Amino acid sequence: MHLYGLIIGISLIVGLNYFTKHNQIIPKNKENIFLFGLTIAMLFGARIYHVADQWSFYSQNLYLIPQTWNGGLGIYGAIIFGGIYIYFFSLLSKVSFLKILDSITPILPLCQAIGRFGNFFNHEIPTWWLEASLNLILFFILKSKALKKYSTTALYLIGYGLIRFLVEFFRNDTWNVNNFKVAQLISLFCIFSGIILANVNSSSKHQL
Repeated sequence: MHLYGLIIGISLIVGLNYFTKHNQIIPKNKENIFLFGLTIAMLFGARIYHVADQWSFYSQNLYLIPQTWNGGLGIYGAIIFGGIYIYFFSLLSKVSFLKILDSITPILPLCQAIGRFGNFFNHEIPTWWLEASLNLILFFILKSKALKKYSTTALYLIGYGLIRFLVEFFRNDTWNVNNFKVAQLISLFCIFSGIILANVNSSSKHQL
């Protein structure tokens, strides 16, 4: 097994185990199908993001698209597709979308920090250590009791949005469209969405 694939697998296991132990939102009889679908959606989204970024290469090498073990997973693709999956699952199951997100986001920075070590073993992304370190800090921030009044999803969106926006300044290997870095644009959207969500969530709790 490639070390990259092993590291990503460990990252997934850490996230899935955390959710299983802390899940109080999704009924136990639906938990396995939820986690299976979420894993597929996130891996698919992560790969789609990377392939779209490197389409000039993959359009000439279509057979390489499924070979995720060689590297090439975009975290923002995983977040977007995972979020879409959770949204539709919440609609079908009549469970709060935000509550599902809040039960997952506390562990995401740790999973991402672990996943960045896959880039190290694959000799990718010289800034992997910076993002991994900042994600570990974010992980402990999300566990802070002082911030319990805020949605962890809001804090994650703000925190990781800031991290990725910063790290992108030191990378020259990421997706660019018309001289704009796609990851930085998504980061800004995450930051503003997180700020709005934090304010709305905090206000609603004060009213209760």
